[in-house]
Amino acid sequence: MPKDTHTFQNNIMNYDKIREILRYLYMFGSSSKEELVEKKLVSSISTFYNMLHRIKNYIDGEYLQVHKATEKGTDKMFRFMYDPFRCPANYLAETYQNCSYTTEDIIFYFCLMQAFVDPVYPEDPYEYLEDSGILDDDEVIETDDAVAVADLVTIVKNIYKNNQSVLNELNNIVPNMEHNNKLFTWARVKSRIEDLVDLGILIESGKNRYVLSTDIFATVESADLSDIQLMTQFFYNCTFLTIPGFYLSSTIEAYLQSVYSKETDSFFNKQENPVFFYKNHRLQNVIDDDVTWQIITAIHNKSAIRYSYKTKNEELLRFDVLPMKVVIDKQYGRQYFFCYNYSDQKYYMPRISAVSDVTMIRSFDKKRIYEALSDNDLKDIHSAYHRIYQTQIKNVWNIALGDTISTVTIHFSFPKDEYPKLFSRLQATRRHGAITELGNGKVDFTVDTCNEMELVPWIRSFGACAVVDRDTNPALADQLKSNWEEALKQYLPTIAGHNTGAI
Repeated sequence: MPKDTHTFQNNIMNYDKIREILRYLYMFGSSSKEELVEKKLVSSISTFYNMLHRIKNYIDGEYLQVHKATEKGTDKMFRFMYDPFRCPANYLAETYQNCSYTTEDIIFYFCLMQAFVDPVYPEDPYEYLEDSGILDDDEVIETDDAVAVADLVTIVKNIYKNNQSVLNELNNIVPNMEHNNKLFTWARVKSRIEDLVDLGILIESGKNRYVLSTDIFATVESADLSDIQLMTQFFYNCTFLTIPGFYLSSTIEAYLQSVYSKETDSFFNKQENPVFFYKNHRLQNVIDDDVTWQIITAIHNKSAIRYSYKTKNEELLRFDVLPMKVVIDKQYGRQYFFCYNYSDQKYYMPRISAVSDVTMIRSFDKKRIYEALSDNDLKDIHSAYHRIYQTQIKNVWNIALGDTISTVTIHFSFPKDEYPKLFSRLQATRRHGAITELGNGKVDFTVDTCNEMELVPWIRSFGACAVVDRDTNPALADQLKSNWEEALKQYLPTIAGHNTGAI
């Protein structure tokens, strides 16, 4: 039997390849296949169609749309649906569904779980081998609620053999008993069982003997399960990690439909009656949930990691770092992580959406791993992480770290009737810095920052009331002037380039 055939051939063995296409389409809107090749997101047109075929297995055509461009000579364009009122579903989460699974994995777990669910097999696992000569006439097996690993090796082989017609009908998988004997070995069965024990699906009741765990929802009524699902939806919409809660909610929904099929309603139907509207910036971060989880795990384990980082020039760099914090940019919803870089012994804040191939370095030099910490810090490493982070972001306005500090001066002029409201807003929205009231509606604001360009969105939010001091901050003033000129082109093309008084 080949490793991957037909339906299961669409699994995602390397999610990073899918991730880049999903992120580009989501962040930059419509794109043609030629553009994706030009951006080196795929190597060729044929590769793009292969990726598209995989994506369509997990994302409904309603969300991933194909349209004809209006420009002459342009081919089909591909885009995602963004409107949260028309599309409140977390559709990108579905792309993880078969991540890293092969045909063998699916078949193996199907047979293994059938061994515990169907009482026929544990009672007489050798039933189908009596005429094969493998089993002696006087050889019997004693059974109870638990099943031994040695018996499961035989049981799963029988289940595989007896379900060949189903496998062939659904996936065109041709029986291959020689492959069967290699697939269902004691070592492989034991390894899968240990995975299921870690997940709490199986429980070890004795040495190498296992039982299926108790159904925790068996005594829960349908209405209560709906409340539990609503709770899981609330939390995965609020937390920065979505996928675990999303799949828990999906599992409860599948359980409800299976056990209480007559009592389920459309309350959780994504289109008819959505409970939560998934925000666009949160949906984008879903694509990086597995990377974020690996970084959080490394922080928890106080481990160093190795990762790849794609620069703006599409260059892929490799770094060894000690991660300390996951940081969320509240203004844009982007995720970063604060870390210590071993190569140049500096602190950085890489953007998680540009990170891939994260692995924990288990064999890292023990003398170097905590070189950024003092001997006293080793008593409570997580507290040391927090202290170092707070020290490094002392002069950070938003996210960007830097070695040099610049002082930004902004002159505010507020209308008399709006002064209390705008002055209160200035006090509430500044990250840090000093405010000096000059009278007659005029206020000076000065702040020390690592990257003055991070202030641009905040300054622009005050419109013509905010003017950057050109003598002290010429580059920032020029940047704001350029931004305003670009904005004016959208409304008043004839006066684009004129000084608006806001700069």
